[in-house]
Amino acid sequence: MKKYFLAISILIISSLTTKAQIGGNAIYSVLSLHPSAKTAALGLDFLPCFSDDITAIINNPSTLRKENHNDIGITYTTLFSGINQASLAYSHTLDKIGSLALGVQYLNYGSFDMTEENGDVVGKFTAADYVFTLSWGKMLDSNVYIGANLKPVFSQYESYNSFALAIDLAASYQSNDRTWAISLMARNMGKQIKKLANEDFSLPFDLQLAASKKLAHAPLTIYGAITNLHKWNLREDDPLNPRDEIDLNGEVTKENKFVGILDNTFRHLQIGVEFAPSKYFYIAAGYSWKQNREMYLKDAFSLAGLSYGIGINYSRFRLCYSRNEYHRYGAPNYISLLIKIKK
Repeated sequence: MKKYFLAISILIISSLTTKAQIGGNAIYSVLSLHPSAKTAALGLDFLPCFSDDITAIINNPSTLRKENHNDIGITYTTLFSGINQASLAYSHTLDKIGSLALGVQYLNYGSFDMTEENGDVVGKFTAADYVFTLSWGKMLDSNVYIGANLKPVFSQYESYNSFALAIDLAASYQSNDRTWAISLMARNMGKQIKKLANEDFSLPFDLQLAASKKLAHAPLTIYGAITNLHKWNLREDDPLNPRDEIDLNGEVTKENKFVGILDNTFRHLQIGVEFAPSKYFYIAAGYSWKQNREMYLKDAFSLAGLSYGIGINYSRFRLCYSRNEYHRYGAPNYISLLIKIKK
């Protein structure tokens, strides 16, 4: 029922006890990375609708259901300069309790030279983040679903280590014919418990509203999300790309306020589209204006913000690939393997 979804949404918003940090004030960036090739292809942080992709579902536990029982998903991602990520997810449904999932996410920053003050190399060290996820999802009625994630997060940088605990809360409304869905999700609420180098940092909290619509007369599904509902200004000052222009005479031309408002508005939006002409195949693409602006290089062409991918199904297996054009000099590549174990 719609009234249940509204009540749960209000509960999620009222439970927000942590403040978000946009920009460079948050750590545990692994919490903001895509654990799924499909969500990366669509340019979304999570899917609002039901899916048979457990690596995507674990980011929105309210879409976890009994149809995902005994699903396994593995994702491997190559990022930049030897940095790579891997994730594993498994789901299981228990009568009366609901559907559960376990996930592990690993972000390896690679190997670094350990040097003395004079620059002499004296050894090597590594750095990595680990996220363990326990997901729970339950159906309240045929339309309303709720879910939660508990996520212990560990970081190990040379001899320094830290620990944090994050929680996700989610609620979804699915239409009777399953052609459209809407989800409200509070991601990464929590606190750093063991400090890194005795410094206090916040988690990358985000409050998002996402929706999807499957077209009636075409094999297309449209996705959209509004991110950072708790914070309006997402524009960070960039000394390399100042908003005000200064000519050779020292005259300053201020940025048009309306242009600034449009820029900030579009930074909140994520859009994606999926073309699935059959149950064996899909193509997906997405776009993030925020990512494009953050990776902007003046007088240089860039596809930053664009993402795309493909998925192939055969029997109980699905193989997905996607690429996220993060920067003109590098882009993450995602590969997910999904397996449905016989019940």
